[in-house]
Amino acid sequence: MGPIQNLHEILSWIRRRWRLMLLLTVLGSLGGMVMALRTERVYSASAVIQVINPVIVATTEDGAGAAVPDVTRRVQMIEQQLMSREALLDLAQRHNLFDGAPISPSEQVALMRQNFSITSIAAAQQGFSRDGSLSALIVSASDGDPQTAADIANELANQLVQRSVDARQSNAQQALDFFRAEESRLEGNITDLEQEIADFRSQNEALLSDAVALRRSERARLMDGLRDLQAELSARQSELDTLDVTSTRAVIQRQVVALRDTVEQLTQQESEMRARIAEIQDILTRSPGYEQQVLAMNRRMEQLQAQLTAAADRRREAELSARIEDDQQAERFELLERALVPEYPVSRSRKKVALMGFAGGLGLGLMLAYALEWMQPVLRTAARMERDLQLRPVISIPFTMSQRERRRRQMIWAFGGFVLIAAAIGLVMQFGGFI
Repeated sequence: MGPIQNLHEILSWIRRRWRLMLLLTVLGSLGGMVMALRTERVYSASAVIQVINPVIVATTEDGAGAAVPDVTRRVQMIEQQLMSREALLDLAQRHNLFDGAPISPSEQVALMRQNFSITSIAAAQQGFSRDGSLSALIVSASDGDPQTAADIANELANQLVQRSVDARQSNAQQALDFFRAEESRLEGNITDLEQEIADFRSQNEALLSDAVALRRSERARLMDGLRDLQAELSARQSELDTLDVTSTRAVIQRQVVALRDTVEQLTQQESEMRARIAEIQDILTRSPGYEQQVLAMNRRMEQLQAQLTAAADRRREAELSARIEDDQQAERFELLERALVPEYPVSRSRKKVALMGFAGGLGLGLMLAYALEWMQPVLRTAARMERDLQLRPVISIPFTMSQRERRRRQMIWAFGGFVLIAAAIGLVMQFGGFI
């Protein structure tokens, strides 16, 4: 059982403790006002960017769609550029976000990264597969000034759209320039190789396959001729051996001289034929190596031709992609909704904060007043005494406070009220700029 059990006791309790309740309620209200005045208004503005699918998709020679960069990865790259330290500090300087505030550049960057965001909305997918496509982007900015929040959100959205266009066009142009340079390089290599093959053939004309066939036929004829020549030389040598070279007869001497001249001529012809056969044999020996070099150069030529064909195909694809980007027929971002100046802050309402302070002070006053009743259990009425002690009082003498004690308490409460009023006026003067 508690000290308060009926309406009469509740009213009596309120009459006794109303000053304490009022004091704590006023203190709670002042605390709520201070918190409300210290609470900064934060406004948030958002711009919506629509991701439009490509109207025309560049295709390769086999009819497949040309590979395109992942839009999610491209958005992440642009977001990293927009949220870089230099970009954010430049944005803060242009919009005077921290004009005169004692905040270091690192803290400024951290606050802006916390207040600015780019949110990606994935496109609807069929089944459970994800291809990384997006349907929209939401660019949000928060600031104490609603106009500044809207301006920053629109600026970030415009930069995102423009950087996306510039990135796609730059990538397409870089790819086109690369494949054009690659095609020119391969054409130059093919020209140089053709000249190298021509020079090699001219320097080794005797080693050509047609010439080698002729040389084989020539060697066969020379071998046959050499055998006939050797037979004739052997016959003349035998005939010379049968003659008496020491004879003084004129007829025999003429025969000896004639045979010796014939043998000498045949010997010289044999030497020439042997030299020619050796030369032809050397050519035939070197011919396989020459053929291998020619085959190697031909393989290099085929490889260069294949690379040139592939580079030409990729160059045509790059030209098509560049034209598609110039005509804005590829995947692109379009500013669907510009950020409007927000009318209401997204931070906690100051009225709610003040009401919470009032409610907290009132609740604390009620609890403290009730606790004092528990700590000081006094039987204040005859009914209470009869109920708690089962004794009926004969007479009850009311408590009468002296005039001096009453004046002292009134002065204390008056001084406390003056202090509270002065504190309230000081708070209003100090935080009036936040209202």
